[in-house]
Amino acid sequence: MTGLLGSLQITGTHVAALLLTVLALLLLFLLIARARAGHRPHIRSLPPFDLLSAELGRSAESGKPLHLTMGSGGLGGDRTLASLAALEILEGLADAAVAYGMVPLVTVGDPTLLPLAEDVLRRAHIRRGIPDRYNPATVRFVAAQPATYAVGAADVIKHERVRGNVVIGSFEEEVSLITCAGEGRGLLQATATDRLQGLGALYPADARLAVGEELYAGVARLTGFPRHLASLQVQDVLRFLLVAVIVLRVFGAF
Repeated sequence: MTGLLGSLQITGTHVAALLLTVLALLLLFLLIARARAGHRPHIRSLPPFDLLSAELGRSAESGKPLHLTMGSGGLGGDRTLASLAALEILEGLADAAVAYGMVPLVTVGDPTLLPLAEDVLRRAHIRRGIPDRYNPATVRFVAAQPATYAVGAADVIKHERVRGNVVIGSFEEEVSLITCAGEGRGLLQATATDRLQGLGALYPADARLAVGEELYAGVARLTGFPRHLASLQVQDVLRFLLVAVIVLRVFGAF
């Protein structure tokens, strides 16, 4: 054990990384406590997420659910964060949707998302005291191949009675098939992804678009959960510190 530790070389970079990690954790716990105490930060307007709460109400009035498509990413790999953000968005909508009696119709393109999305809606029904009204058919696994998944999700939009189209998660060029189906029916569309190929396909679409890290900021804005608000603030602080260090290094301060 001593020999192993003796072979380790601790550099200034390691120390800086450790200090940054400790600082981030301390900030996170402090800001979560502040958020729970009612000191919530201001988050700038993000149109794709701002309209969702109101659109849920209109969905209940019309008797038509929203369609929420979560992409072909799953858990594991470089698409995990976007897929988790999509699940958090669903969780942020679930309680109000269940209360209105108009649960979103959810389509997923990865089998790992299916049980997680089902669990989000199941728990929302339990919290509202109506577990018997949960319908597993509201979450559908379409296909694992991205293009096939997009065709299947587009078919759902064309043939189901849906009020709006919410496209949030990991998408690439195939997402244009989904938004084109929404445009064809004149649906209000809210979209968000962090994939460059997906952003290129979504940009010309008739939809409100959240770009890159706005996907993760939108989770905090929509849900208002203390852990999300605190995490967003910590990211801003760390980003500022990293930029400051880079600038100081450029000018030879370090």
